[in-house]
Amino acid sequence: MKYKQSKKTIPGAFNHKLILPVIVFFMAHQLLNAQTVSAVTDRNKILIGEQVVLQLKAEDINTTKTLLDSWFTVFDSSNHIQIIKREPVDTVNINGQTTYLQKITLTSFDSGRWKLAPLKITFTDRVTGKQSSLQTDSVALEVIPVNVSVLKNYHDVKDILDVPVQTNYMLYAIITAVVIILAIISWLIIKRFKNKKPAAAKPVYKGTALEHAIQQIKELQQQNLSGKVNIKLFYTKLTTICRDYFEDQLQVRSSQATSDELMILLGVYLQDEKMRTAFYQLLRLSDAVKFAKYLPGEEQNKQAIDTAIASLTHVDGLVKQIKQHA
Repeated sequence: MKYKQSKKTIPGAFNHKLILPVIVFFMAHQLLNAQTVSAVTDRNKILIGEQVVLQLKAEDINTTKTLLDSWFTVFDSSNHIQIIKREPVDTVNINGQTTYLQKITLTSFDSGRWKLAPLKITFTDRVTGKQSSLQTDSVALEVIPVNVSVLKNYHDVKDILDVPVQTNYMLYAIITAVVIILAIISWLIIKRFKNKKPAAAKPVYKGTALEHAIQQIKELQQQNLSGKVNIKLFYTKLTTICRDYFEDQLQVRSSQATSDELMILLGVYLQDEKMRTAFYQLLRLSDAVKFAKYLPGEEQNKQAIDTAIASLTHVDGLVKQIKQHA
């Protein structure tokens, strides 16, 4: 006679199948808690028109596992607080952990107690693709009016005094002479340009923003600006076309951003590592040509054209997918 051994679950026994999920959850929880963000001003009380420095910081970011999608958004003017100066975003790497830091100079011309809403920053897990966000506390700023009564050099407004008016004939003569001279100059300018043929109208581009940008790049390539004399102008125009497209399509401040800031702004659209690296190399090459007087070869110039077109096409395709899903 054969006996079938029955499997019973012993109360309190540990299920080994739960080990992996628990470890993954614990590691993700520890990674999220390691990342901290802050928004702090060097003082919270100022006089009207005085300046205060706002420091934005994101600490302990593991860039090998976490991708920074978007930086804090601080508007030029918000709730009676204006931005005077923005410094670029600095990065510091300590023991594999990256800290991002930016300083913004603020002021206000309205007395009262004003607040900046909490600022948000977003990340993407490079392995799972899952997005997460962290936000700072709100920033309060008290603006105090100036008491001018205690100022030593302050002089109050006095009553208006009546002063006898004397006719200045010399002033009238000078004004008349200036008017006559301006009339003669205007007549000569009109006569000079009257018979001049009107300049040819600039071509009007039709189609999408991507088609317009690619058309501009091809026209730039046909102008043969990649010679040693015009190499700086060539790379300046090439990167300007790309920045104008990003600002028009993505609504980001790409024209004022540095190369590193622009890559942060485009992080969510250039997630492909090869595409992101190629475009960043194009920006670095352009900076080297403009500021370090570097002279690239003809093959590098052709590759720069191809990289610009491929990057714009990649971003445009992603924008269309986002609009379709929306």
